[in-house]
Amino acid sequence: MNLRWLMALAFAGAHGVVLSGHAAEPLRLEEAVARSLAANPSLAAEAAELRAVQARAEREGLPTPYVAGADLENVAGTGALSGVHSAETTLRLGRVIELGGKRAARQALGAAEVARQRNASDTVRIDIASRTTARFIEVVADQQRLEFAREQVKLADRTRREVATWVAAARNPESDLRAAEIAVADAELEREHAEHELASARMTLAASWGAFEPDFTAATGDLRELPQVESFETLATRLPMTPAQRSALLEAEEIAARRRVAQASAKPDINVSLGVRRLEALGDQGLVISVSVPLGSKPRASLAIAEADAQLAALESRRDAQRLESHQALFEKYQELMHARTEYEALRTRMLPKAEQALAVTRRGFEAGRFSFVSLAQAQRTLFDLRARSVEAAARYHTRLVEVERLTAVATEATP
Repeated sequence: MNLRWLMALAFAGAHGVVLSGHAAEPLRLEEAVARSLAANPSLAAEAAELRAVQARAEREGLPTPYVAGADLENVAGTGALSGVHSAETTLRLGRVIELGGKRAARQALGAAEVARQRNASDTVRIDIASRTTARFIEVVADQQRLEFAREQVKLADRTRREVATWVAAARNPESDLRAAEIAVADAELEREHAEHELASARMTLAASWGAFEPDFTAATGDLRELPQVESFETLATRLPMTPAQRSALLEAEEIAARRRVAQASAKPDINVSLGVRRLEALGDQGLVISVSVPLGSKPRASLAIAEADAQLAALESRRDAQRLESHQALFEKYQELMHARTEYEALRTRMLPKAEQALAVTRRGFEAGRFSFVSLAQAQRTLFDLRARSVEAAARYHTRLVEVERLTAVATEATP
C-alpha cells in the first residue's frame, strides 16, 4: 500500500489512473481512491465553488463601467414652460475614474481568494483519499478476520468430532462433549459476526464513490506488509507546507489584499461625465461637463484598515496555536504508529509461533489421553486470540500511517 503515492494521487485529482470497473475483479487500493476522487460529490461541490470564486474575481477585476444617461427638463409646465417648446434635453456619458490603484488591489484580492479556494479543494481531496484508504484497510482486515473465524469453526468442529469419539469410547466424560459443542456454537457466532462486519465495511467503502451496493468482489491487500516510515523529525519538517498550514498563510494573504483595497479606497475617485444639451427654445446645443468627488473616504478607509489589522493579529495567534496542535497531533499519531508496529512484530515473531507450538503439543497430548479437553480448548482460544490481535495491530499500523500521511501531505509530492 503506497500511501505516499496515494497522497500524490489526491493532489493530482486522480488523473492518469485506469479504472477497471468490473465487479468480478478484486479491488486494489489505488482503484478505490481513484474512484472516490472521480465520483465523490464533495469534490464536485469544491469544483463548483472554485468556478464561482474565479468568476467573482474576474468580475471584481473589471474596470469601472461607462454610464449613459439623459435628462429632460422644463417640459409640461405652465405658461412659457408648457409643452416642449422650452425643453432642455441632455445626453451624457460618464465614468468613475479610479485613483490609488483600486483595480489592481481588487485583482490581487481576487487572486488571493482563488488560491485559498484551490487550497481548500486540495484539503478535501486529501481527506477523501485518506478516508477511502482507511475504509479499504478495514475491508482487508475484516476479510482476514472472517478467514480466521472460518478456520476456528473448522477446528472447533474437528475437535468436537474427536471428543465425541472419545466420549463414545468412555475415555472422556460427557461434559467434554457439551463443552466442545459450546465451543462450536461460539465459533459459529464469531464467524457470523465477522460476516456482518465485513458486509458493513464493504458497504461503507462503496459509499466512498457514491455506490449504494458493493460493486467489487474483494479488496486486494496484505496487512502483513508494514511500510517503513520516516523519522518524526523528518515528518515534522513538512508541517509548514501542508494544506492546513497553507490555509492560514493564504488567509493572511487574503486579509492583506483586503487591507490594500481599504488603503486604495482612502483616495477618492472622480466621477466625470460629458454630455450634450439641447435648448428647444433657442434651437441650440452645448456641451455639459460634470465632475464630482465623494467626501469622507479617509475615515471609512481607516476603519477598514484597522479591521484588517485586527484580523491579521488574530490570525497570527491562531496560526501559532495551530502549529502547536499539528505538531502534537503528529507526535501522538507517530507514537501510536510505532507501538502498533512493535506489537505486531512481537505477535508475529514471538507470541504466535509459541502459541502454534503450544497448540500442537496440547493436541498431541490430548490425542494420547494426557491432556484434557479444557487444555486443548484453551490452547486453541489462545492461538486465535493472538491471531486476532495481530490483525488488529497490523490494521492499526496502516490506519495510523494514513493519518500521519494526511497530516504531513504536501502538494509538491504530486509533482512528477
